[in-house]
Amino acid sequence: MCGIAGELRFREKEPVGADWDRISSMMSRRGPDDSGFWSEDGVCTLAFRRLSIIDLSSGGHQPMTAGKGRYVLVFNGEVYNFVELREQLRQRGVEFRSTSDSEVVLHALIEWNVAALDKFNGMFALAFYDSVEKKLILARDHAGMKPLYYLTSDRGIVFGSQYDQLLAHPWSYGLGVSGEALGLYLRLAHIPAPFAMIENTHMLEPGTWMEITANGQSRQDRFFILPQYAEPSLRGEAALEAVDEAITRAVRRHLVSDVPVGAFLSGGIDSPLVVAKMRSVSANPIRTFTIGTGEKKTDESLDAQAYAKEIGVEHKIEYVRTEQVLDLVADVIDACGEPFGDYSIFPTLLAARLASRDHKVVLSGDGGDELFWGYPSRFSTLIRLAVDFRMPLWLRRVRWGVKRASLRGNDRCLLMDSVGDSHRAMHTRFPEALLQEIFPSLPVWPPGCNVYAYDGRDPDQIAQVSRWNEFVYHLTMVLLKVDRASMYNSLEVRVPFLDREVIDVASKVDWKDCLQVGPQIGKIPLRRALAKQVTYQTHAKRGFEAPMATWLRTSMREMFEEYVLNRTDILGLEIDREAVRRVFDQHVHRERNHAKGLWPLLSLALWTRKYRSHSPVSNSNMLSR
Repeated sequence: MCGIAGELRFREKEPVGADWDRISSMMSRRGPDDSGFWSEDGVCTLAFRRLSIIDLSSGGHQPMTAGKGRYVLVFNGEVYNFVELREQLRQRGVEFRSTSDSEVVLHALIEWNVAALDKFNGMFALAFYDSVEKKLILARDHAGMKPLYYLTSDRGIVFGSQYDQLLAHPWSYGLGVSGEALGLYLRLAHIPAPFAMIENTHMLEPGTWMEITANGQSRQDRFFILPQYAEPSLRGEAALEAVDEAITRAVRRHLVSDVPVGAFLSGGIDSPLVVAKMRSVSANPIRTFTIGTGEKKTDESLDAQAYAKEIGVEHKIEYVRTEQVLDLVADVIDACGEPFGDYSIFPTLLAARLASRDHKVVLSGDGGDELFWGYPSRFSTLIRLAVDFRMPLWLRRVRWGVKRASLRGNDRCLLMDSVGDSHRAMHTRFPEALLQEIFPSLPVWPPGCNVYAYDGRDPDQIAQVSRWNEFVYHLTMVLLKVDRASMYNSLEVRVPFLDREVIDVASKVDWKDCLQVGPQIGKIPLRRALAKQVTYQTHAKRGFEAPMATWLRTSMREMFEEYVLNRTDILGLEIDREAVRRVFDQHVHRERNHAKGLWPLLSLALWTRKYRSHSPVSNSNMLSR
């Protein structure tokens, strides 16, 4: 697990050069064990920071070269099937000088070019350069576990593991704010790929590669995407057994390491299952880590402790202290590098800090919810709507009015144009109408952005398409959170549920074997697998949460008032101060809980203060229209 950065110039005599020592140092937390630098004067530069996990010797040093210096690689991540791939390459005559997976990746790219990417079972972001053809390949893993940002210019392309590295490069100076990205952030509290906050900057989409040549030519394609719909071929007991066996094999693969491996442990289903599988396939002692909040609604430390006791692992718990909160805000903004508004990053950051005192590597349970219909309220509602949307809009309005008048709910999803719109509303932090009150010139939803853009009337189709949306968009936000929180603490987090074999099996399972719509119980294969390991099992869906609603009323109240309520605009977008004051007052006085919408505003204001207020840009606060 490491950090990478670099550039490819289209003009050899570029008048302004980047400060690569600074750009490299910005990712030192990602790789405190080693650093490397490679440059082909006037054309390509590659920088690297290493967190040593596999092959702790100098044989794993990067940038890594082959072919008498023709080929150069910087690689962030792990490939868990590297032993099998190394044997395949040896049979083709390749000789290896190390035991690292990075060298396998390098020779696989030389041997198979971009076709190698689909052979990798792991998590990665990489840059591969051919100094003869003057060609750079950037690629990101199939699920988006490792981030990769890039900036395009008529002078060249610059890339990095962290967004703030792009902002430190002189090619970013003078660029305005992307209105499309800002609008997405204000709605979703993060910016989905390929968008990014500053114009001409992007995040490479998961499962995608990009090839750029020194003459400015580029092309891009996918090597993986979860299918939106596939006819199920696994049902009943066969499905449950296939999932169980795939997860067992995935956990075993993810334990391959030259340093000890621990695990995050929540009070839910996913991470306890991962820990139980670790215990069953490994004789090594296992340490697990949980964060408690001390607040009944968000604290799951007692459940995690019960799991740890029954599974038989050494468990550590640390509690969030109120006096920590303001210091944690600074760490969160620093760790993210780009605007990020999901406040579960607070406990994730603390869990990573706790684990990093003993480990360089932990496993997590991320991905189980998205693959196995683990958000039962969301998924059940959407599947029911598939039937409701067979009715014309006027009839849906009548039904909504009857339900409201009879106090049987206020399901506004019935009034929306499509099931996809309803799904999007579930992820929007403020209702669209309220957001437009706060920002009268709110940018429209990007016309080319298909986040939650789907319609349908068939429950089977809606079940799979909604799962696809959660995997492609919501999961990537979760993975960004985990990457930022863990790498800030020099910790690698591995995700067994996102193993290629597990994803392949999950894509074949009938949703009806994963979700009970009536009682709203999801992840049935994971629950069954866990029941084979332990007798204890919870039904609440929490994960690592933060008591943000309380914090905004107490320790963060003055900060919000100073950095949000006193503004007339943010990044050039006008703020209706009376509207945002009204919403904040409702929250403070406990009339409504607006924490999910208020924290993204504060996070954005603090990011703007750190990265844009003093940037060398004449129009640093101007919105690009």
